[in-house]
Amino acid sequence: MAAADAWVEKETVESVDSSEKKIKRKLPYHAFVLVGLFLFAVIFGPFVIPHDPFETNLKLSILPPAWQEGGSTKYLLGTDSMGRDMLSRLIYGSRITLIASLVAICLAGTIGVMLGMISGYFGGKTDMAIMRTTDIFMSLPLIMMAIILASMLNPSLKSAILAIGLSGWTGYARIVRGEVLSLKEQDYVRLARVAGCSSKRILFSHILPNIMNTLIIIVTLQLGQVIIAMAALSFLGLGVQPPSATWGLMLSEGRKYITYAWWLATFPGIAILLTVLGFNLMGDWLRDTFDPKQKLR
Repeated sequence: MAAADAWVEKETVESVDSSEKKIKRKLPYHAFVLVGLFLFAVIFGPFVIPHDPFETNLKLSILPPAWQEGGSTKYLLGTDSMGRDMLSRLIYGSRITLIASLVAICLAGTIGVMLGMISGYFGGKTDMAIMRTTDIFMSLPLIMMAIILASMLNPSLKSAILAIGLSGWTGYARIVRGEVLSLKEQDYVRLARVAGCSSKRILFSHILPNIMNTLIIIVTLQLGQVIIAMAALSFLGLGVQPPSATWGLMLSEGRKYITYAWWLATFPGIAILLTVLGFNLMGDWLRDTFDPKQKLR
């Protein structure tokens, strides 16, 4: 029996070690590199941009990238139709993209978390009304809802943020509701009720801290979707207006020259692709690492 117990213990230790190694191997270094480059451009962009992103020079209009014939090392990624440096505008646009996306997510998250906690905690008719409203909003894709709302407002960055924020709360509401339905039956919540704690205190002091891991994962996964939605609104003329530099607006302006100036639309598209890919991969890794349900699989 002692030998059998020792063998079982050894196998358990080896399986734990192998699972830990497997988790370490899953670490998406490429995702961290992509997100790190994006955050570097956002934080240190004003100090590293080679030119003023709004400075025009028609003599240098449609200048190709440095490695292409006719290009210049002074303008590594070429210039646009107004002679503005593409690299500088890409770096500058990253700041607007991240700030606008985070503000939109904060707005959507605040609405969704509040409605989800109220729906899950109080239940009954309140739960039914909130969930049916959520189903109505979820019947349309985020981008479509954002386009509908943005078209009703004056095209601007604030309108785009408001449209995405009012369209993206449904995912938070449904997931938070499910978490609250489970947590409100826990012993520490019941003891808080017996101790005379108010519903507000229970929600914000006992339940909300226990769903923060879930919220962080949702934010990371949704950030890529919001970046695409923000770019789509700018591309359609419903978001940031010229002469400001955002990736979606640069993509829209560059499509007119795609036949002979490919870099005008290609580089903003690549920036959107790599940034969204980085955040999606990081969100998947965070979900696999911190979600207890994933660890049971």
